[in-house]
Amino acid sequence: MLAVLRKNQQVLMLVVAILTIVAFIWLYNPTDKFHKFGRNDVFEIYGRTVQRAEVDREARAYGLALGLGLTDFVKDLGGLGADEQSSLSEFILNVAVMRHEAPLLGIEATDEKVAEVIKGLSIFQTGGVFDPAKYATFLQEQLAPKGFTERQLEEIVRDAVRTAALRRVITSPVAVGEAQVRQAARIYQPVTVQMLRFESDAFAKTAGVKPEEISAFYERNKQGLVAPETRNIAFVSFELPAAAQKIEGKERASALQKLADQAEAAGKAIRAEIAKGADFEKASSKASLQVRKSAAVERDGTSKEKDAGLPAGVISGAFRLQKTGEVSDLIQDGNSFYLVTVEGSSPARQLALAEVTEKITDLLKRQKAAQAAAEAASKSLEQIRTAMSSGKSFTDAAKAAGVKMQQAGPIAPSDPKLSPEQQAAVSSTLGLKEGELGQLQPAPWGAMAVWLQKRDPLTDAQWKEHRDALSKTILGNEQELLFQEWLRASRGAAQLRILGGETRRGGA
Repeated sequence: MLAVLRKNQQVLMLVVAILTIVAFIWLYNPTDKFHKFGRNDVFEIYGRTVQRAEVDREARAYGLALGLGLTDFVKDLGGLGADEQSSLSEFILNVAVMRHEAPLLGIEATDEKVAEVIKGLSIFQTGGVFDPAKYATFLQEQLAPKGFTERQLEEIVRDAVRTAALRRVITSPVAVGEAQVRQAARIYQPVTVQMLRFESDAFAKTAGVKPEEISAFYERNKQGLVAPETRNIAFVSFELPAAAQKIEGKERASALQKLADQAEAAGKAIRAEIAKGADFEKASSKASLQVRKSAAVERDGTSKEKDAGLPAGVISGAFRLQKTGEVSDLIQDGNSFYLVTVEGSSPARQLALAEVTEKITDLLKRQKAAQAAAEAASKSLEQIRTAMSSGKSFTDAAKAAGVKMQQAGPIAPSDPKLSPEQQAAVSSTLGLKEGELGQLQPAPWGAMAVWLQKRDPLTDAQWKEHRDALSKTILGNEQELLFQEWLRASRGAAQLRILGGETRRGGA
């Protein structure tokens, strides 16, 4: 089947740019965790030394897999975590584990299966059908310039097929019982609750902060008490007309190129005027362009603790400039192009104690009030539990402890219209039986605990409506947990050793 794909290759014109993550660059970043491994040998696994060139190839394969839309493959091997650099590292190590373990379990990916998956990728389809022309264009315009071959693309897909099969084998014993599903179905059963409110406002009024506490907090956290660098940004924009934003394909690319050419020409004219002594605004005005400005902008796009409302490309471009008055190269952000300059800046500086005394005082007061409220709430909650165990009703026990009560319900935990307060209260009942008192948990006003007064029964209609979806969700969650636990255990048995210094195979 792979021969069929190769046979239908054609060289065409346009290409969809997909490789948005050039992941291998991270491996040469001094802050990267791989930096310490040395210039050549990176890690050992199953007694084999993996060198930087191989890690480099795997990192680029990671980016290609994402670009191809093989997200399940990348996710299964830990490559979609919140931290991109850690995700890359996890993916590379787990790929090595997968390739070692799959053959031991009799798992292999045939050429026919690989071809089937390639033909099913949406990036190579037109109208839901495999388009050989798109495939050929991708090979010609995307793979070759980045040093990939068709064979490498096939191997990435082969790894994805192996991983999917491996996951099926590992998770096949997982089953979901009706009791589990009925337990999960509680989210659709309305509950009536009594909420105990432990408010911290009263404690905030009595919380005192001494000057020495403020000074000590300042010294402990001095490194983080910094006024960040800010820049006064000015820029001009070049936008696609509204009608042109709706077009696709070659026409869209042509319109963007035309707009980029206009912007480049305007940039040359602006720089020429600045060379004659004009400032950015006058130079832009002469080119019939309107300058937009924003003062004291931080790297995160805020200005005086509010969103400056600037495009991300403008902000990043401004902070790449090395000196005031310099005009950036042309910056593209979506359908727009920008020329940016910095008209002034304030460097990052250490904040003095006097500048942050008020904020530190407020913070310490809140911390003390929260701690005092939590201690008082714990004592009151224990008093209520003791009273209930001796035979008192929940209402009498709460009144005796002097705790405020608030009734809510009947409301279902799955109701999307619930306020955050209601959602927190009813969600805490999912593990409770009627008549049980839940644990203390944080709340915007301090803390709360919920007593489950009643849970309405699940109707036959609700069970029929939600049973299959809940079963599928529970099954998927348990399969995910089992596969990740197997992967963790396999990594532990892989004799993984991260290398450092100038180590080489067979010697130091």
